Amino acid sequence: MAYLFAFCRLLTGIVFLMSAVSKLRGRAAYEEFTAATRVLVRLPARPVAALVVTAEAAVAPLLAWPPTVLAGFCLALGLLVAFTVAIAVALRRGRRVPCRCFGASAVPVGPGHLARNAVLLAAAMAGAVQAGAGTVLAGLGPAGFAAVALAAGAAAVLLSAIGEIAGLFTSSP
Repeated sequence: MAYLFAFCRLLTGIVFLMSAVSKLRGRAAYEEFTAATRVLVRLPARPVAALVVTAEAAVAPLLAWPPTVLAGFCLALGLLVAFTVAIAVALRRGRRVPCRCFGASAVPVGPGHLARNAVLLAAAMAGAVQAGAGTVLAGLGPAGFAAVALAAGAAAVLLSAIGEIAGLFTSSP
């Protein structure tokens, strides 16, 4: 269980850190994210965008510090549910909103984004259950931790590109 717990913590933390950094890496990237937010929600886009980026940036440190791991997973779950609902609503309404989850992607939200979020929801839920049960990282050892970190990093990179990967297999109108 320690390996699964470490994988869930690292995967969730890396993905949210990548997402926050991609939005904050420049004014243009953040403006694109804000514009995409404006299309998806009926609330003021700038405050919502700022709140989202702040919450995303908070996930990784919360997951890194043992006393706040459960809070980190709960925050990640809340964000993922909100993102998934926003994507589903956009798809249901037929909106071709570009996904700004990990930067300036031109690929509109689609089923690949829902699949990505489902995987991340499963990881965050599994991590939250384990954190609630008091699972610790004891017994991993340096080699075990390195293997889990490598797997989580590779999975995070793959998941961050899933929209573009799915876009390769869909036809353009």
